[in-house]
Amino acid sequence: MTDRPVVSNDEAFHGLMLFADGKDDAAEYDARVIAMKQRGMLPDSFRQPADAPARRGVLAVPIASILQIRGGLFMRLTAGESPRYALRELVYRGVYPPSSDNQTFTGIEFAGVVGKLEDFQRAAQARHLARQEEARR
Repeated sequence: MTDRPVVSNDEAFHGLMLFADGKDDAAEYDARVIAMKQRGMLPDSFRQPADAPARRGVLAVPIASILQIRGGLFMRLTAGESPRYALRELVYRGVYPPSSDNQTFTGIEFAGVVGKLEDFQRAAQARHLARQEEARR
């Protein structure tokens, strides 16, 4: 995928399911979207085709969900379903580069974001372990 000029919704959602679960049981895009909606990773109003370019704001919502980022006041008021506020929170946390919610990803950019997701999760785990160790002292 890294050589793709634009990542589609189908490709991005497949990648996010692989990241979140280590597998993607959905055989097709529609099943993947349903599974993501059921898990609260996409708003019920999401209705974009599989081959449409994946917009950064749309992907910010499931990414924030995967990383369990609750965000600031406006993100919380929108229950994490606002692409704009999810994207702003991911930029603030260093997961996304500065960008607008309507921008798309190239394959290499999306792969870079997935790498940042891994870094973010590792850092969160390290902080959690450090708090546990501190609480034991």
